[in-house]
Amino acid sequence: MSASSVALTARLCAAFLAALATFRGPNLAAANAPERVRVHFKEVDTLFANPGQGWMSQQRSPRGEPRFPCSVIYIRFTWADVEPEPGKYNWKLIDDTIATWKPRGATVALRVMTCSAHSSGYYSSPKWLFDAGCKGFEYLVGGEDPTSGGKRIPRIEPDYADPLYLEKHGAFLRALGARYDGKPEVEFLDIGSYGVWGEWHTKHPAPLAVRQQIVDLYLRAFSKTPLVFMSDDADVLKYALAHGTGFRRDGVGSPWHEQNWIGSKKYAGVTGMAETWERAPVVFEWFGDYSYLKSRQWSFDAAVDFMLRNHVTLINDNIGRVPPEAMPQLEKLARLAGARFVLRELSHDRSLPPGGTATLAMTWANVGVGKLHHPYVLRLFLLDARGRPVYSTDANADPRTWLPGEHKISESMSLPTTLKSGDYTLAVALVAADGPLRPFRLAIDAPETEGRYAVGKLTLK
Repeated sequence: MSASSVALTARLCAAFLAALATFRGPNLAAANAPERVRVHFKEVDTLFANPGQGWMSQQRSPRGEPRFPCSVIYIRFTWADVEPEPGKYNWKLIDDTIATWKPRGATVALRVMTCSAHSSGYYSSPKWLFDAGCKGFEYLVGGEDPTSGGKRIPRIEPDYADPLYLEKHGAFLRALGARYDGKPEVEFLDIGSYGVWGEWHTKHPAPLAVRQQIVDLYLRAFSKTPLVFMSDDADVLKYALAHGTGFRRDGVGSPWHEQNWIGSKKYAGVTGMAETWERAPVVFEWFGDYSYLKSRQWSFDAAVDFMLRNHVTLINDNIGRVPPEAMPQLEKLARLAGARFVLRELSHDRSLPPGGTATLAMTWANVGVGKLHHPYVLRLFLLDARGRPVYSTDANADPRTWLPGEHKISESMSLPTTLKSGDYTLAVALVAADGPLRPFRLAIDAPETEGRYAVGKLTLK
């Protein structure tokens, strides 16, 4: 054999031995690994009345169906109506609204007004308050412009710095809090009580310390129910936000209101205003109805975009009649307000032995503009052939941390050994951690029963 043949043979033998050294045989670990199933879900456009967010009706009692599905009913009332005599309270005015809407699963949000340009008479704060010596200011507003008030008649506004006002109104708020603070039927309370309609604008301003004192009256009376502060008073807004309140803007649609907002000179000193939506509700109301906005040549689309851009949680339904061509925008606003959850993808085991541990990898998305403020948990289920839960466990993930965008989470289900072999359905649900709130609806194309969404199949064998 020639030298070159010997060298070639040697190289071939070396290559064979190297290949043999790297050969490991069948990948038994991979072969024995549980088979995985990957499921994708489509997002749907359905409007939901999910708790604590979206559209907010102002009907004290249902008159047909609201414009959109809604979970919150918003009412305003005057102090004079609820305390017509000192220490005697007409809670029926509030309780009737709660009772009327409770069968529909809706909660009620409240605002107390001590001065209202829509009052039918002279008094919004009780007459007995002024008879007792509280100072006040007479004013005259209203007329043809529907946003300026009701009938143009003289009315009286209390002097908010008068110690008698602070004493008597403080007592009223304590009584209001004793009755309603922490009740699940009450969604939130505006910090009203100051200015026309409780909107914190007045021609007779009180000193800053007094305005902050009015906020303190609410903070002491309501430690459980969320509070929302009117944003018109930027100086006091800073104080209220520092004490954990949300905020609201009444007047969306007016270019002036939209220009004088977060980042403007007026609100430059309000720390944390832009991030408030991440911890507390943000509520908006239209400046006027649709026809009013158009009569002023104000942009309806710009108002919708303003609310979405500012992470709206709830919207007052005071927009009036809206033409068909504008309804898609209004529906978009109602659909995206607050949190809106989509399960985009789920990966899970196809089969397991009884007593095994199922691992789930999920991609969730919050396609809304806000966040979930109520305490909900992600609950995982196994359902039997009849759709009945035979096992459930709460995931570690907290849906309240799912801000707009995608969220990848991994969860496990340690299944009991007592489960029989057979085919089961995997289901997910967002359920209230405590209290009577109904399940949170998901925007996915999966079969749903009682808030549980069937998302996969698992075989025990």
